[in-house]
Amino acid sequence: MKLRMPDSVASSQDINSIIIEVHEYAKWFNHESIKASVSAGHKSEPPVMSPITMQILREWEVKNPISQHSLDQLAEVLKDYIKNSPSITITLAAPPTGSIKASLVKWCRSNISSNILVDFQFNSTLMGGMVVRYGSRIFDWSFRRQLLTARSNFPEVLRHV
Repeated sequence: MKLRMPDSVASSQDINSIIIEVHEYAKWFNHESIKASVSAGHKSEPPVMSPITMQILREWEVKNPISQHSLDQLAEVLKDYIKNSPSITITLAAPPTGSIKASLVKWCRSNISSNILVDFQFNSTLMGGMVVRYGSRIFDWSFRRQLLTARSNFPEVLRHV
């Protein structure tokens, strides 16, 4: 089954967090199934999961009834998603806010690839702008690069001040 990741799930690290939560849920589900088969009356609470993981589980459950096998399949589908998705790294001058991340991920998924994974980094030496790495290509739109490119113009600008 092909999964459509929400824009709030941007990177392989985000998906790995979901995989961990799915494994924890599968472990709990397995224990509860065993308890039910031996008629143990006490039910334990399911593990606490993020809203994104719960949403993905609900979407998965529509086509695959929840069982130990289907939860293992979901974890494998998520691992395959990481392995087969293109990846892009965006480096900003400051840590991005949630809304900036979401808008950049949405743009990348609508203009580059619907299943692209976007990793965010920050480097304060950029002074502004961004650096984008996609495969072996690097696009540098940072203020630092612009200043270094215009280095030969500094003496002329200072003479006119």
